Amino acid sequence: MRLVSELDERQRVAVVIEDDADIRQLLVIILSSRDFEVHEAVTGAEGQRLLDTVDPSLVTLDLNLPDIDGIDLCSRLRADSDAHILTISARPPQLTEEQCLAAGSNHFMAKPFSPRLLGAYLDGVFPRQGAA
Repeated sequence: MRLVSELDERQRVAVVIEDDADIRQLLVIILSSRDFEVHEAVTGAEGQRLLDTVDPSLVTLDLNLPDIDGIDLCSRLRADSDAHILTISARPPQLTEEQCLAAGSNHFMAKPFSPRLLGAYLDGVFPRQGAA
């Protein structure tokens, strides 16, 4: 069982798995502005290695990665981690969202996404201490 202080620390660690540099940087900015310690991966293999070294509370996962299908990776991540998985994709939303949720994703967001909507979602899932 984790102590409250350990949970508080873990609440602010994120792994961003995204091959598009501009989107990855936007996610880093949004997460950093919400006090997350952010680790970045360009490929699925890199993302899996990161999860072996950090214990994130959040993983943002692009589905169109250069080395692995994101839905397959989502299933692997869910088997190894209890992190909140947010899948983000330009694939057609309805069927993709169903596939992501079935693979263990907690939430799906279609690209292009609204940075404000993503921020509001994160604030709801990971409320900051002292935030009203």
